[in-house]
Amino acid sequence: MALKRNFTDEEKFGLTKEEIKIGEKYLRKHKTAGAIGEAESMKLYEMYMVGCSFYEIHQQYPQYQVDKIILTAALRKWMYDRDKMMGSLRERVQAKVVKSVIEQVDFLTTMLSVTNAEHLDDMKKYILDPDNNAKPEIRVQNIKEYKEVVETLYKLVAGATGGSKTKASPMFDALDPANKPAQPVKAKSSNAPTDPDDVASMIAAEIIE
Repeated sequence: MALKRNFTDEEKFGLTKEEIKIGEKYLRKHKTAGAIGEAESMKLYEMYMVGCSFYEIHQQYPQYQVDKIILTAALRKWMYDRDKMMGSLRERVQAKVVKSVIEQVDFLTTMLSVTNAEHLDDMKKYILDPDNNAKPEIRVQNIKEYKEVVETLYKLVAGATGGSKTKASPMFDALDPANKPAQPVKAKSSNAPTDPDDVASMIAAEIIE
């Protein structure tokens, strides 16, 4: 059986070219028996899992040479373990961030709902009968506030309909007279009506149109 002289692709995973070179050189000289014992290497493994480099581990445990630590890490696939752990941590952090954002959005929308419920009735009453109802506490009082309300409404509608990507809102496009479909032109009959009532009906219809 041929002696092991190089790391496999799995054993190279997560190592730099320099680390591979150092580790394989130590492997050729000491074979796989040059790795640190499993029980003995656990304290080094723990340091590696929390992000320490091979050189930092060597500084903490100078009795182990860097090349020996690299060989041990490669043969035991420490890099796979750390990558898996980091992936798990990322997923947990992302889940917590998403949960936090959802809670914040829920809190803010609930706060807005409370404000709406508190002032909406007063606004409606004032609109229906402004002479006999006090002005609502929340209302637009100048052109600057009016502009801010319109811009906020535009952003909300554009965002809700996906129009914000093109800086346009389907709702506002529908309200634009330029986007209204052209009215079909009615063909005039060659036979003009002789009944006066029919003539009056045609004139009235044209006026209304």
